[in-house]
Amino acid sequence: ESVRVAARTMTALVTLALLGLAHLPSGSRVHVSSRVAVRSAVRGPAVFMAEGKKADKAAEAPTAAAEPKETPAPPPAAPPPAPPAKPITEGKSKEGLSTITLAHSNGDTALVYTFGACVTSYKHKGVETLMVRPDAKMDGSKPISGGIPHCFPQFGPGEIQQHGFARNLEWEVASTSDDADGPSVVLRLTDNAETMAMWPYAFEALYTITLTADELKTEFVVKNTGDKAFSFTSALHSYFDVSAIKNLEIEGNFDNARYLDKMASPPATLVHSGSTIKISKETDQVFTGVAGQVLLKDSGKKTKLAIKTEYGWRDTVLWNPYGNEGMGYDKFVCAEAACASFPVTVQPGNSWTGTMDLECSSL
Repeated sequence: ESVRVAARTMTALVTLALLGLAHLPSGSRVHVSSRVAVRSAVRGPAVFMAEGKKADKAAEAPTAAAEPKETPAPPPAAPPPAPPAKPITEGKSKEGLSTITLAHSNGDTALVYTFGACVTSYKHKGVETLMVRPDAKMDGSKPISGGIPHCFPQFGPGEIQQHGFARNLEWEVASTSDDADGPSVVLRLTDNAETMAMWPYAFEALYTITLTADELKTEFVVKNTGDKAFSFTSALHSYFDVSAIKNLEIEGNFDNARYLDKMASPPATLVHSGSTIKISKETDQVFTGVAGQVLLKDSGKKTKLAIKTEYGWRDTVLWNPYGNEGMGYDKFVCAEAACASFPVTVQPGNSWTGTMDLECSSL
């Protein structure tokens, strides 16, 4: 009913507006607002009715509930960074032997067995430097064939067991430290009933291994703690990892050096020509007076290893069982810091010291 009343009202208004326009004098201008009013009046009922219908529909439509916005899940938290490795860690091998791991802050590591005071691993920038033979016994039943075994107090065959007893006895941990140079451990071996039965002398052997940012440093000290002089021969029977024996070139003070070729029949003393050596056959050579520095250049690994024997050690021994697959001949060479050609004599209360440092770099 209200819509019909509004429509009649708007119709009347339109009529009146038209009558007013009809009575205007000829030529009179109609003000814009009057035209707009007429148009509005003409449109008015329809617009009013349409808006009324819209209002009715709006009243009838139910109010839609606002959907709650989903809160995005927070991103997963990043795992905490791994704690830095301890500089010195004592542990056990899977076979039950005692070990010491040295870890430098730069990521380099060294693994040392107290059995035989044998360093079995030295990794520099993630690259392994030492090698343990595939036929090695790691349970203490035999000396460890790999890494850096000790030959003391005898190198090679002789009056006592091959290469002496130091490599198959348990050494004690005398001390450990972590200073500005890096972590280090000192291992100690002294005479006992077993050693006296083979070699009747009182002694103390101290072996220090230090892992620096650039090198693995070793120091071997033999002290005469008895009341009579003794003599010994010795070597660090080091096994060095290679990509393949054909890729290896050995450089050192070999030119015009005298060496004992143990593979000759009978063994013979020869003179080497040139400063470079390649391994292409079974090799067992003792170079007298060759020390200072020996370089192992590996074209496969693109590495250069400097074996530096600047103090005490005076000979170099090269050994490789060429062709022996069981020993893994193709993956190592023994380049040994030694006192093998002539024995070392130590008076009571005195000591002898030999140092060997390993420095790795790229070719």
